[in-house]
Amino acid sequence: MKTIRFLTIGNSFAENALTYLADIAASSGKVQLEVGRANLGGCSLEKHWNLAVYTAQQSAFKTYQIGKAVDGSPCMVTLQEALAAQPWDYVTLQQVSWRSPRRESFQPHLDHLCGLVHRLAPQAQRLLHQTWAYRSDSTYLPENGLTQDLMFERIRENYLHYSEALNCRVIPAGAAVQRASRAEGRTFVWPDPAFDYQHVRAPDLPDQAHSLAVGWHWAITNTPEGIPELRNDPNHLNAAGCYLIGCVWFECLTGLSIHETSFAPVGMDRDTVAFFRTVAHDTVATPAFYERFTPSAGR
Repeated sequence: MKTIRFLTIGNSFAENALTYLADIAASSGKVQLEVGRANLGGCSLEKHWNLAVYTAQQSAFKTYQIGKAVDGSPCMVTLQEALAAQPWDYVTLQQVSWRSPRRESFQPHLDHLCGLVHRLAPQAQRLLHQTWAYRSDSTYLPENGLTQDLMFERIRENYLHYSEALNCRVIPAGAAVQRASRAEGRTFVWPDPAFDYQHVRAPDLPDQAHSLAVGWHWAITNTPEGIPELRNDPNHLNAAGCYLIGCVWFECLTGLSIHETSFAPVGMDRDTVAFFRTVAHDTVATPAFYERFTPSAGR
């Protein structure tokens, strides 16, 4: 069985991608994955680089947990130590999602990080993990003059630009999310006309059929007084979205077809599993979709 080793330099979006990836790979019976995680929630390329600069001088300050020690305690490392920890086959990089539509936000930090990867893990291929557009009910979109399609279009252009500039491949996770979100009969509709968003009572929720994002949910234990609060997370992926991009990552990292795997999340029906596998496979196999995407009108 082939072993593929890779390190992610990212944030919670990389964690979304990793949710089911090991299970997907194991179910193929052909590959196993060894994963290193240099991920910090909400971390931008700029922050990853600034931390690397600091820890180059203060190596006792450990920034990332990439595993556990023999005694079960967290194994904390600097980015430099993470890159040297294994003969990685791949190292993935991404911009934080809210900066991904802004091309100028990538540099010079992406160049600096790629240089560090080349110096400390010269055998590794660099991959750009393309982020995805937020769900249509995200307040970030109107606040920044965007629609979901326009946000993705800018992300697409930026990752393609740096893919060409740095001569490295893109993992088209964002393109897969966009393709699945636009598929006939599988579009998330917002707002739910039957739900009163101003007068709500736990545990009632709006209809979120076909959503790939976590979306509306009730927070209880992590509220100040334990009083239920209706919250919305239109940015991070739910189980369906995590499975979809896990399929994309599997094909990009292994070169195998997702149709050669058998794993599916508990409770996901057969038709949905087949749909996500097909979307993932087609997105990886037909890069023209994420290289020449044309936003649909009115979305």
